[in-house]
Amino acid sequence: MMSKGKFLVRLGFVVVLTLVMAVGSTFAAKKYVIAYVTKTLINDPFQVIMANTAKKAGEARGAVVKLYGGSGQAAIEQEISIVEDAIAQKVDAIVLNPLDSKALVPAVKKINQAKIPLVLVDNSIADGNYITYIATDNIKGAAQAADYIATVLSHKGNVAQIEGEPGGQAASDRRKGFHDRMDKESNMKIVSSITGHWTTEGAISATEAILQSNPDVKAIFASADMMGVGVAQALERAKRTDVILVTFDGIKEGMDLITAKKSAGDVAQFPTKMGAMSVNILLDVLSGKKKATDYPKYIDSGTQLINEKNIKPFMADVLGIK
Repeated sequence: MMSKGKFLVRLGFVVVLTLVMAVGSTFAAKKYVIAYVTKTLINDPFQVIMANTAKKAGEARGAVVKLYGGSGQAAIEQEISIVEDAIAQKVDAIVLNPLDSKALVPAVKKINQAKIPLVLVDNSIADGNYITYIATDNIKGAAQAADYIATVLSHKGNVAQIEGEPGGQAASDRRKGFHDRMDKESNMKIVSSITGHWTTEGAISATEAILQSNPDVKAIFASADMMGVGVAQALERAKRTDVILVTFDGIKEGMDLITAKKSAGDVAQFPTKMGAMSVNILLDVLSGKKKATDYPKYIDSGTQLINEKNIKPFMADVLGIK
């Protein structure tokens, strides 16, 4: 017969084991919710690719990634409202692509006050705390575009740039990278540098204005592939087959321009890498696998100049298009 003491010991062990199993199952059942807040998911394939990849990365690890975007590239107040709603929903973490590096600071401060882990992608913020900022080195990438154009033009001629929406870090950096590199060319000049608002329609209007005021322009750098589509349309309408076009992004629309011989090259980014990495970093921090301080404040996701010589392997290996 079992003694009363032994019985109590075994009973206590069973109770403790049951509690441990219950706690373990609770942790195992935890499904983290991440709000992915980007500039817009409308007419911006690059942002859509990045967001969808983030969602898939979360699903692969049992998390829920909710995708949010504003109505356009200038919908700053809407993006602020989306962030505030995510905070109110008490999501576990947030990925943010801020439309404006200064205007979104108050929203980031609210994220910080709520102690919600934050990762920035594509665009940075002027102030506030975040785990890391994952983005293309846009200054370096735009300089690559300038260097390529200079080479194609044999380092002579007038050029122009179609910029992104003013206020965003990516637009500012791509302007700086292109201008700084082109300023080193003694026989080349940037005759115009105006915004296309990250849109095809905006780029058409900008290109038409450039061609009218600077008919001797020899090349145009479009700071995004979708703006490159607009530049190509405007050049075609004006029958300006002599003007070289180089774009930035590396999405299918940019590759199509190269294939159709409407573009000489494209500075490719890696949106799938940026999207997946942002979510995986947050999940590693939330689960305790990593600490926020384990990550650098900036992670360069890389660029690659694509032209007719290397387009096929890039499309197959990166875009999955054969």
